[in-house]
Amino acid sequence: MDNKYASFYDYMKTYDSEELSEITEHGCVSGCAGGLIYYTDTCAFYDAFDQELHDKLGEWIDEIGETPEFITKELGYANGFKNALVWFVAEQYAGEILQTRECEVEND
Repeated sequence: MDNKYASFYDYMKTYDSEELSEITEHGCVSGCAGGLIYYTDTCAFYDAFDQELHDKLGEWIDEIGETPEFITKELGYANGFKNALVWFVAEQYAGEILQTRECEVEND
């Protein structure tokens, strides 16, 4: 991973709307998020943006009241946990970015 991004959110904004829609609809597990397929990539993103990723998960837990099961089942396996958390946040950001882009189009 080339860490030229100020945040993981900034990285996610590099996907076009079609790619973000695929991520939102099918999840990263489907392989649709190029750059977020292999553990080497997702672990590098985790290592670069761990605080941001944990903050986003914390917001989810505060709102929903629980940690997604696909994340908790990876506890005890560092690479699996890192991968699951990166995918979770990528899917959350994909939806947020799509909403923002749709609002911008409506306001133009």
